Amino acid sequence: MRLINKNSKRGIVNLFADFILSKIDKNENSIIQVSDVGSFYVINGITTSETFLDINSIRDEFTEKFQDILTSLEIKSLNVIDIIKYNQEIGNIEKGWIKVNKIPFIEEPEPLSEISINSEFPYGHSLNCGRLMVYYTHYMFNQVYSTIMTNEVHFFFTKKIDSNEDFKIKVVTDKGLHKDIIKSLILDVFNFDLEEFSSKVVSYDLTQDILDPMGEKPYLIQDRLEDVIVF
Repeated sequence: MRLINKNSKRGIVNLFADFILSKIDKNENSIIQVSDVGSFYVINGITTSETFLDINSIRDEFTEKFQDILTSLEIKSLNVIDIIKYNQEIGNIEKGWIKVNKIPFIEEPEPLSEISINSEFPYGHSLNCGRLMVYYTHYMFNQVYSTIMTNEVHFFFTKKIDSNEDFKIKVVTDKGLHKDIIKSLILDVFNFDLEEFSSKVVSYDLTQDILDPMGEKPYLIQDRLEDVIVF
């Protein structure tokens, strides 16, 4: 995942997105995006929830809680525009390419130029809107890095089944074991049961991905090491 400096304008929009997300019932599917467009913070989003958020109250709580960060960036106030849509139909996001590293949060180059600064995936996304898929991928590879002899993999996560009744996952790497061996290992050890896995992370404070990226994470536990064997 992208390492976000909390003491930056990019940090503010991503942290604010996750903070707003924390005010929505975790059983709802939600995607919140915050954009810093200069004079205003535009809060866009969709959610299955029917309960409207009091964005001004949430803004005030956020401002008070993270006053030190805002002050360091000389941000005196957050003027917000709320365009969140409620009671939307949003299915679970359980398919996509994920870049996964032994160090879970990686520094990436900043854009050379941008008019607005937007929060970005997986920040602002609820567990079933892709975040759980990302966490599960990190959970799997955190337990196999020493065995597959590479620290970086591009992984295609999917719950779809092929003709052999295996998940149609894909692995791309130019180091370590051959990608087909890595794929076979993953399929042998892990069942891709995101619903079961959610019990490990449902109580996790998502804002800690930004506030404390190097801290302990429930999705980085190593509870399957004894099963990780390559012949």
